[in-house]
Amino acid sequence: MSSLTISNTLTNAAQSPLDVFSRNLLKTVDEASSGSKLTAASSDPSGLAIYTTLTAQASGFEAASQNVATANDALSVADGALAQTQASLQSLNALAVAASSDLLSSADRADLQSVADQLVQQINTNAEDASFNGQQLLTGKHSGTVPAQAPVATTTSNATITGGDNLVTSATATAAAQAGTITVSVNAGSGSNPATAQITFSATATGQTTTVATAAAAGSTVDVNGTQITLGNFTNADKGAQATVHVQGGTTFTAGQSASVQSGAAEGATTSVTLPNGTAAANFITNIDLSSTASATDAQGQIQAAIGSVATARANLGAQSQALANTGTNDDTAAVSLTSSASFIGDADLSSVSTELALLRTQQQISLATLQNANTALGYLNRFFNVAA
Repeated sequence: MSSLTISNTLTNAAQSPLDVFSRNLLKTVDEASSGSKLTAASSDPSGLAIYTTLTAQASGFEAASQNVATANDALSVADGALAQTQASLQSLNALAVAASSDLLSSADRADLQSVADQLVQQINTNAEDASFNGQQLLTGKHSGTVPAQAPVATTTSNATITGGDNLVTSATATAAAQAGTITVSVNAGSGSNPATAQITFSATATGQTTTVATAAAAGSTVDVNGTQITLGNFTNADKGAQATVHVQGGTTFTAGQSASVQSGAAEGATTSVTLPNGTAAANFITNIDLSSTASATDAQGQIQAAIGSVATARANLGAQSQALANTGTNDDTAAVSLTSSASFIGDADLSSVSTELALLRTQQQISLATLQNANTALGYLNRFFNVAA
């Protein structure tokens, strides 16, 4: 056997394990320095695919959680503005109550009207200034679908007439009813003529008052701009008796646009956020008229309806806020769980990696020592064969 053959045999025996140890050592060093077991696609092809999917889902849930938190902040801004509107409505109601008195002078009514106009303007300002990241919240832009509502007639004051009956026995608003105040006053007849009633209508939209009937008979039914008023059997003895009916106009169906927020990681996992219209027009209080007791009574009906509407809107905002908070908690939980699962697949176990790194370094040193011994042995063999020659 030649010295070259012996040399190759010894060298290969030492070199082959050294190459394996060196590759494994390099892979382990990469894991230790990066903290990841997936330093290359070849490290774990299937594991890499699963890890990528899990991390993408986790980051999606994290982004969705941020969306939900942002939406909740917007709802808080809207609710704060509506709280100010609610306070203004309470002040308006107090003014309307104060104006429902025949003992006020014209100057008194003018002062009350001035304050009322300012409060209505403040309500509009609240709606216009309530914005979040440049998006107006209370102008109806995101009010969503509004169902149709039929008109409602409510008798707010009703005198008791002779015989114990009421001056207005019934008031029914039809689909064509206009919003406003209906005032009924009994006028005594002259001579043998029976008493009659005068009926006036003050329109909410324009503030104008018109006389619908000057001599309505007792027990009759009169159509007042779409509202059917039935009168009781009053007599001359009921002269001066009055009744007031407030008519809330109906609303038509409106297919509005809700604000859409992606609240989950998957495509299409969205939540619709509905924000009310907080303007004076949307709450039917644009024309608050305190110029007379009758109009002030009508104003009370308008304002009280607006107070109820705003209270309902705030309750709806609160319910949406709670739902969003629950959704955000679910998103955070999902993100943490997915991140944990991905970490189990892709993150290196540093304690195990450290142990393996120390072992591989030891094995590498042993291989290097073996290769060195092989080279040393080769030198002895070369001298042996040279002597033999």
